[in-house]
Amino acid sequence: MYSNIFKPFSRILPYVLFGNIMDGISDIDRFQRWLQSEMAIASKIEDPTERERRLLQLDISISEVVRYRDIVHSLGGTVASPFAERDSPVRENSNSDVKPSKSVGECHSCGSKMTGDLEFCPVCGEF
Repeated sequence: MYSNIFKPFSRILPYVLFGNIMDGISDIDRFQRWLQSEMAIASKIEDPTERERRLLQLDISISEVVRYRDIVHSLGGTVASPFAERDSPVRENSNSDVKPSKSVGECHSCGSKMTGDLEFCPVCGEF
């Protein structure tokens, strides 16, 4: 029933938290602690419906974090970084295809310069 609520979350979690350990605490542990602190904040929401909705979201999120951590540990911590590094940019910047526009006259309505590639005035919009 709740699996569709956090589908986007479960797709980004491996990319954000793949088990890097910084200062002895992994990113996933820090994320879980943050979710737990959010539960304390959510418990103070006045609207009971909104409070229960938020607490349920956080509870499910924490469960997913624990499940993900178990998967990473079962793989022996060998989760590769999802980011690929390239030697060169994917697309080269090239100005050779850009051609300067040529002025072909003036607009009969406002007097600004018209270009040949447009059928209307870029200032006032007249044809």
